[in-house]
Amino acid sequence: MRLPPLLLDDVARVLAEAAGMSLRGGLDPRLVDGLEDAARASGLPVRSFARQVLAREPRAVEALVEHVAVSETAFWRHPEQLEAIGRIAAAAVRPLAIWSAGCATGEEPYSVAIALLEAGGAGRGDRILATDLSARALDAARAAVYGVRALRRLPHDMAARWLEEVPGTPDRRVRAEARALVALARHNLVADEPPGGPFDLVLCRNVLIYFDPTVAAEVLYRLVGATRPGGFLVLGPVELPLAAPLAVEWVDAFGASLLRRPAGSPPG
Repeated sequence: MRLPPLLLDDVARVLAEAAGMSLRGGLDPRLVDGLEDAARASGLPVRSFARQVLAREPRAVEALVEHVAVSETAFWRHPEQLEAIGRIAAAAVRPLAIWSAGCATGEEPYSVAIALLEAGGAGRGDRILATDLSARALDAARAAVYGVRALRRLPHDMAARWLEEVPGTPDRRVRAEARALVALARHNLVADEPPGGPFDLVLCRNVLIYFDPTVAAEVLYRLVGATRPGGFLVLGPVELPLAAPLAVEWVDAFGASLLRRPAGSPPG
C-alpha cells in the first residue's frame, strides 16, 4: 500500500526519537519496507499499524525498530582494527573489559573474541559485553550460527580453529571457547545509560552513520564516558570524522586509527 509522504515523514520522526535512526521518510526504502514488514508481522493493515506508531504505542514502535534496524554485518570487518585489538590484548597486564555496542547478530563481538584468543588470551578472564537494540538480532547472536556470507572475510585458518560444523548444513557455529567470552544484553544507545564500565575497549562500528548528527554526537560523548582513562574507543573508519570535537587522542596502532581517552581525564 502506498502511504502519503507526510505520514512516512511522521513515522520517521518517531523512529528517530526511539532509536536515533535518521531515515528520509518516504524517500528511504528501508522505512517503507520495514513498516510493511512490521505491519504484516503484527497482523495489521499498514495504515492501522502506522497510526499505532504515531500514537507511540510501545509494542508498535518496538516492532518497527526491529524491522528497520540494519543488522547486515560479517566476521572480521576492518581486520586492521582487530589486529590492533589483539596486540593491545597481548600487551595487557590484566583481563580486559570490552563493550561491543550495536553488535547486531554477533559477528563483531565473536570476531573480537577470536582476536583475543589468537593473541593468547585463553583463560585470562577477558570479558566482552555485546549489546543491541534488536531482540531478534540478539537471539541470532546467542545461537552463534552463521552462513557462508557472514564468514567470507574470516581467514580460513581462524575459521577452522574457532568455528565448528553444524551437521547437515553449510553453516558454522562459534566454538564454546569463543562464545564464553561474550555476554549479550539489550541496550538502546540513544535512550539508555552505558551498561556498566568503565571499559578498556569500546567498539561502536558502523552504527553512528545511521544516526542524526546531533544524536550521534550525544552517543559519542557517552561512549567516551564509558571508556576507562587510557582505554580505547573504536569506530568504523567512515565514522572517525564524527569524533573530531571529542577530547580524545588519535592513535595510529598497527594500521588502524583508534581513539584513546586521555589517562588523566575526569570520569564521564
